[in-house]
Amino acid sequence: GREQAMYALQALKGVVPGFENAKLRNFGMTIGTRDSRKIIGRYNLTSEDVRNEARFDDTIGIFPEFIDGYNILILPTTGRYFQVPYGCTVPPRVKNLLVGGRCVAGDKTSHCAMRNMMACTVTGQGAGVAAAVSLKEAVSTHDVDVKLVQKELLRQGVRIH
Repeated sequence: GREQAMYALQALKGVVPGFENAKLRNFGMTIGTRDSRKIIGRYNLTSEDVRNEARFDDTIGIFPEFIDGYNILILPTTGRYFQVPYGCTVPPRVKNLLVGGRCVAGDKTSHCAMRNMMACTVTGQGAGVAAAVSLKEAVSTHDVDVKLVQKELLRQGVRIH
């Protein structure tokens, strides 16, 4: 909660250059939901993936090692990152449905890394590009050529490796 946010601010001030004089202006004034439903995907991200710089052939982007929840706090100060797999956006039983945002497939620890807004942009852009490529190639999102998705993401300036 709020106490943990103050500890995180202290940690950032002590470790991250440029945060020395940072101040917390306020807290959110409404209660929100941090954890929510997740799909079961073609691939389900794990705690090991987000903690150990996982690499995937079907990567659609990268995200720093940043975990905040379930009594785990790893701040993105090391330069370490993991690749986000396309498979975590693909529900295996529903054709032509892709899921972006905090409901991508994974365990509770990986969810702590994937539920924040910047991680949601990675999966959202990846899913959007995959949907466009699948239409252009006249194939389902299950059968889309991930290499074509990656090529377009790179064209858009996305770092996938």
